[in-house]
Amino acid sequence: MMPTRRELYNRAAHDFNTLLRNIISSFQQKPSCVHDRIFGILALALKIKAKRRRVVIALRMAGIAGQEKLAGIFRRLGTDHNWDITLLRTVQEITPDSMRSALLNGCDGFIVSIPLSKSASSLSARTDAYGVLAAADVPTVVLDIHDPSLAFRKRNIVFVRNSPEEIGHAAADHLIATGRCRSYAFVHNPAVVEWSVERYRAFRETLADHNLWCHELDSPSQIRKLTRPVGVCAANDDCGYEVLEWCRAHRMRVPEDALVVGINNDTLICENCRPRLTSVQPDFEQEGYIAADALSKLMARHMDKKNRFQENREILVGVKEIVRRESTAETSPSGKLVQRAVAYIRRNATKGIGAADVARHLGCSRRLADLRFRELQGTSIGEMLIVTRLEEVKHLLRSTKEPIDTIAAACGFANPNYLKNLFKKRFGMTMRDYRKSL
Repeated sequence: MMPTRRELYNRAAHDFNTLLRNIISSFQQKPSCVHDRIFGILALALKIKAKRRRVVIALRMAGIAGQEKLAGIFRRLGTDHNWDITLLRTVQEITPDSMRSALLNGCDGFIVSIPLSKSASSLSARTDAYGVLAAADVPTVVLDIHDPSLAFRKRNIVFVRNSPEEIGHAAADHLIATGRCRSYAFVHNPAVVEWSVERYRAFRETLADHNLWCHELDSPSQIRKLTRPVGVCAANDDCGYEVLEWCRAHRMRVPEDALVVGINNDTLICENCRPRLTSVQPDFEQEGYIAADALSKLMARHMDKKNRFQENREILVGVKEIVRRESTAETSPSGKLVQRAVAYIRRNATKGIGAADVARHLGCSRRLADLRFRELQGTSIGEMLIVTRLEEVKHLLRSTKEPIDTIAAACGFANPNYLKNLFKKRFGMTMRDYRKSL
């Protein structure tokens, strides 16, 4: 069983006292050895008392995201850590004076995760506060926020944030897998901030890989013009709540007419919507863990200049899960049939299956399977098989150096020449040219 830090400390203190008695004795007998003993004492003293780290953590605790990030920070530190933490919970606590005070008091590191206020009255104060921090050379981890002052700092800074690409991909894949959406839309956060745009791009690109179009909306009211059922990805859960409220006020049924996915899985919002909101959950706890780990390494490199931690300036953290609720739940027998078909196609398209195999899996006639698929997907089973295979072809062209004939066989195309002609017809370039363009 590993000894605790307290036990190690007590042992070291005992060794220190023993060494001190020995040095007194040596001084009386052999003064020439005093210097060597003094160096021994100093080295041991450094081991006995590890330096306590003064750390400021600016983290909004009102929502689930901040609470999980803090849990991740403490998971990284463990129960017996050497951080003395000052926790700032609100925007009002982040002022130029509070930053200067922390620096003057010898703060060793910062983790900041409270976004800037956008109101005109507080913009200058907030910018100055982060400007004070940006001008200092103190180790800093910026967690899920974008600040111009901090972005220009070159040293001793790491940016940790959730991956907008993985979030957008997860939301699109979930809506596609329902097998019911005839059109798709992304509804921005009212401020149309950078992270909202990045999530939209990833959502749009995933749909494009399936030959599906994405409508970019600034307001839920624009949903009324789209073909139903419409799959809606909201920029975050607040925005998803507004979409559901608009649908309820205008008698658009959810999930029959609109399937809605939020982002962040803020349970206070998601569990109290009507219907409850499906949401993509970023791995906030892992973000906190990585932020604490990065800050520990940044602070340690000041103590060990020969083995400095080379920080990765930006670290992206993926999606933990999609929490499925009633806003995307299946209700009709036809919808459930198509959902099963889509799931089967996505699992087996590259194995060379055909529409007859899909119908056989569903336990119905091919004619009925095609009819229901066209009703809810607006396309045929055969077309979805082709789109899914081409998606895998593009993935292999991007990620491997395999010959084109090998890729054709791996993606369910028995004839490589057919794939070459199909690829050029669909994407306007040869497979070889597509690979060179990457």
